[in-house]
Amino acid sequence: MSTTTPTKKLVEATWTTKQIQEAAAAMAANMCFSAKSVLTKHGDQALLAEYENTVRQGKIKHYKTLGVKTPMDLVKAMAETETNVFGSQIEISGDDHAATLNYIQCAMWNQMEKLMGKMTPEQEEKAGASFQNCVMETGKAFGLKTDVKMGEKACTITFTK
Repeated sequence: MSTTTPTKKLVEATWTTKQIQEAAAAMAANMCFSAKSVLTKHGDQALLAEYENTVRQGKIKHYKTLGVKTPMDLVKAMAETETNVFGSQIEISGDDHAATLNYIQCAMWNQMEKLMGKMTPEQEEKAGASFQNCVMETGKAFGLKTDVKMGEKACTITFTK
C-alpha cells in the first residue's frame, strides 16, 4: 500500500510534548547505545573514552552557555534539560553551596531498556559506571565535588563547592 501526495505539502508539527520527548529519548539512546556497541565490539577502549569525553564536553558547553556557576545552577540546568527534552522525572534541592538532583524516573534509561530488552546485571553496571563517570567529570568541569548514589530504580547526584 502506498500513499501519494500530488502536490507539495508542508508538514505541520502536531506531536504532543510527550510524543516529542519519547522520540528524542529513543533517538538519543539509540545513537549512544549504537556508538558504544560498535566501539566495544572492536575492543578499542581509547576510542570509547574519546567518544564519551566528546559527548560530555558538549553537555558541559551547553550548561556553560546557560550560565552555570554554582551547584544549584548545575542541578537545575541538568534537570530542566533532561525533563524538557527527554521527559525524565527529576527532583532538585539545595543551594549555591550544595545541591542534589534525584532521578525519580530516567527517560534515557527506560529507552535503553526498550532497545536492549531487560539489561543484564553486567550491562547495568557498565551503563551505570559510564553515567557516574560522566556526572563526576561534569562536576569537576565546574570545580565541584560530586557524589553519586546509584539505586535500583533511581539515582541521586549531589554537587558541592
